[in-house]
Amino acid sequence: MKIYAIASGAAVALALVIAPPASASVKAGASCKKAGQSLKVSGRKFTCVKKGSKLVWNKGVVVKKAPSAAASTAATAAPAAPAMATPMATKSAEPTKSAEPVAAGYTMERVKANSTSSSCWTVISGNVYDLTKWIGSHPGGSGAITSLCGTDGTSGFNAMHRNQSKPEARLAGYLLGPLAK
Repeated sequence: MKIYAIASGAAVALALVIAPPASASVKAGASCKKAGQSLKVSGRKFTCVKKGSKLVWNKGVVVKKAPSAAASTAATAAPAAPAMATPMATKSAEPTKSAEPVAAGYTMERVKANSTSSSCWTVISGNVYDLTKWIGSHPGGSGAITSLCGTDGTSGFNAMHRNQSKPEARLAGYLLGPLAK
């Protein structure tokens, strides 16, 4: 009986070491399987991006919880049974619909609003990046980055770094998400 207990305990411990929870493997720089895949873990949304020849999770973006959306979901669940409550359910679901475009991507207006060295966003190849923390670290000087703030920096980035894996890999760490069309 003791041998069975020890063996089963060892098997459980080994299983936990070999197969950690899925959320533990989702962290910045850890490998992922499908580019563009997104997961929410511990209040952050991580996106799988290509870094050089590898697929890795980006730094993640803080996800704000919308209490009004949860309240509208709860409000729609109760009156959904009566047929007359359907129009009310549609009205209470409108705030959720207005939140969807934000989830679909960032607008150019939001990028333009972040055009300073204290908040520097740019668009490169259809994706929005927050380069604020990279301004002081760029090997070519801070001016190379501040010139991209609030703009579509695709041509500027490609002029200097086209087909170079190191700058593209560094850029992937600053990804916020796709630009909304």
